[in-house]
Amino acid sequence: MKQFDPSVFDFDNPSALFRFEDWLKGLIGGRLFYDPYFETRGGFRGNEVVLDFGCGGGVSTRCIAAKLTRGGRVTGVDISSYFTAKAQKRLEGFSNARVLCGEITNLALPQQSFDLISIIHVIHDIVKEKRAGTVRALAGVLRPQGRLWIWEPIRQSHGMPAEEIRRIMAEAGLREVSAETEGSSFKGIFEKESRTHSAVTVWTRYGEDARGVRRLASPQLGCAICCC
Repeated sequence: MKQFDPSVFDFDNPSALFRFEDWLKGLIGGRLFYDPYFETRGGFRGNEVVLDFGCGGGVSTRCIAAKLTRGGRVTGVDISSYFTAKAQKRLEGFSNARVLCGEITNLALPQQSFDLISIIHVIHDIVKEKRAGTVRALAGVLRPQGRLWIWEPIRQSHGMPAEEIRRIMAEAGLREVSAETEGSSFKGIFEKESRTHSAVTVWTRYGEDARGVRRLASPQLGCAICCC
């Protein structure tokens, strides 16, 4: 089977199919797609500073902004000038939301400035050679013990392997909290490790429930090299 090649897409000039998908998400995507997904991640307290990475037309960003009712704010980031223009229009009524267009590696966002990063069907659309660097840049703007929610397709024809997701997260210093594979999708929660800790968790054995959720079954503590 031919492997998925994201380099063939021009996100500044999306196809009619991509435009229709954005219109459909704007119509029903919030209540049928994004809101139920966010609930499965644990929802929002309302005061978080959130990065919606790969926000596209801003439907997910709008859903997040509506839930940040206690002083939280959200920044949507996307490389597509077409979709960020759509997102800015959708978010006109939200004072706690903004949208930026550009590569996360070039936007110079303040380091350790976000409590939470949401990624929905984005990393697989980045050419393979740039994925690890992109995730490192995301980890850089995430606060210690901040969390990253990721949902990616994992089909060979459209997606990326689950083990690649786990590898680039680990290389960026993001610890897997939980993950599940449902059909052709990978959903995971990762947490940025604090550099001030003098011990690290060695992930030696996982339990797995009926849905395929991987969770730590018996962690061991080991010494870590640190600058105390």
